[in-house]
Amino acid sequence: MAQNGHILTVGGKGGVGKTSVSAILTKLLLRDTKRLLLIDADPVISVAYTLGENPEQTLGDFRQTLIEAPARQREIEKRPIKSVIRDLVSTSDRGYDLLAMGRAEGKGCFCGVNELLRFGVESLCGEYDTTLIDCEAGIEQVNRRAVHRIDELILVADTSQRSLESVVKVRNIAVDYNEDRPIETHVVINRVRNEEDRSRAGQAVRELGLEVAVFVPEDGNILDYNATGRSLLDLPEDSPSVVALAGLLSAPVAV
Repeated sequence: MAQNGHILTVGGKGGVGKTSVSAILTKLLLRDTKRLLLIDADPVISVAYTLGENPEQTLGDFRQTLIEAPARQREIEKRPIKSVIRDLVSTSDRGYDLLAMGRAEGKGCFCGVNELLRFGVESLCGEYDTTLIDCEAGIEQVNRRAVHRIDELILVADTSQRSLESVVKVRNIAVDYNEDRPIETHVVINRVRNEEDRSRAGQAVRELGLEVAVFVPEDGNILDYNATGRSLLDLPEDSPSVVALAGLLSAPVAV
């Protein structure tokens, strides 16, 4: 998986463990990435909490402030928008920067403000070796509110047929929003319990015209850490999910 300023986006159907995958990928990327930006694009700020972070301000709150206070918007427009967005970024002592998108909607017209902020976010991404975006279910809200492009798309599903079918829909939406730019696509099958799960899910994904990059076994450590509020960054290096997702860094690309 290439880095060098790439924007990596994690998407999929809700409830498949996408946020845990994003958290573990953050752990893995920190091994080799000097400048990592994590964008939590879920309105409920899922991955930030999973990593033990509690952002004080979100882009959504800031957007609402601009809508409700036109004078504030005029003041902001006098500054380079990238520096405005940077003020919303927090730096973790674990070695990455975090931008929480927060709520997507509110009262008032967001069109002009969204375009302004999206330009600022994408400009900011250019300052990092890698940007990892954890989406809410689906993908279109990220392209609409965060960035104009995706370089690598990590599609997460569990072994259920509905979640497997959703990866194709998410992939197609991402391609439509990416304005004909190529996307490297990696399918991750999460919570695999046994060889039967692996075989059935792999066959279903092939029938949908894709290939599985990584099978992630069901990992009791994740359940324990989430239950006690421990950061998934502290998962053991030999935890089954960590070992499996490390393979994604050199996984073959499915397009």
